[in-house]
Amino acid sequence: MLELLFHPVISGLIIMAIIGALAYRAHFVDVSGLIGAFVIGFTVWYTGGVAAFTIILFFFFSSGMATKYKYKAKAKVNLAQEGKGKRSWKNVFGSGLIPMIFSIGIYITKPGVLVASIDPFWSFAMFGGFIGAIATTAADTLASEIGVFSKSKPRLITNLRRKVPRGTIGAVSLLGEAVAVLAGVFIGTIALLFAFLAPGWIPIYNIEQLIMIFPLAILTAFMGCNLDSLIGAIVQNRFVCEICGAIVDKEFHCDYETKYVGGYKSFTNMHVNFGSSGMGATLGIVLGAGLFVWILGGLFFWILASSSN
Repeated sequence: MLELLFHPVISGLIIMAIIGALAYRAHFVDVSGLIGAFVIGFTVWYTGGVAAFTIILFFFFSSGMATKYKYKAKAKVNLAQEGKGKRSWKNVFGSGLIPMIFSIGIYITKPGVLVASIDPFWSFAMFGGFIGAIATTAADTLASEIGVFSKSKPRLITNLRRKVPRGTIGAVSLLGEAVAVLAGVFIGTIALLFAFLAPGWIPIYNIEQLIMIFPLAILTAFMGCNLDSLIGAIVQNRFVCEICGAIVDKEFHCDYETKYVGGYKSFTNMHVNFGSSGMGATLGIVLGAGLFVWILGGLFFWILASSSN
């Protein structure tokens, strides 16, 4: 009986049923979001194992709590998540599909799954992509939900000298940036704890990879979050609120109809999340390959160019 309960399929169904009930009761998701979260969570549990599932679980619950944080205060100034903070399947898949794909990648690159022998680097690369995707989505969500309370006025990511109203697409703040980095710290810490306490549950095979994983999580969180803002500022559908002046992705703001001003109308926030999650995963793979110098160099020149606009 115990052997049956510990089977990945049975244990995964039980765990997801419990977590799903708690998430729905806490109003983190609606029915469609609950179904989407079940699919993604179960897949990550089965393919990525307990370690990967714990990391994506941190994102799920931390983003839910951040969304609920001072929700009424955010709602009063039109900065709250729609649907009373409940995430739909679009939100769930926009943030969770890329990590799920890389979790499957972790599974199929294990020796004996597809081939008898395979270079362990590929499994670590998939794990780096998984970490990068989760760190990006977690950092972006937490920075968006908590960064709006920054005492300093946010600035536009494409021109860091320009101050913009809170809620503007592409806006960044010091509080938001700090929260993004903190998200990476938590994710990196979870990965390290598993690497030390249950090394067989995580695809880290040598000391170099162990050293890389913590800065990888922090850098992908910070850079992925800002890439999300950059994509939003350039291509996401944008509407201007003629009451408060904010550039938003909503057709109504401050209880009035907004005016379409740019971006692609069909390119929504879900597409932005999906794209930035993919870029975060790519950064994770690149960093996992040890190419830190190229990433840091690109970050330096981007800040320099944006600040000089």
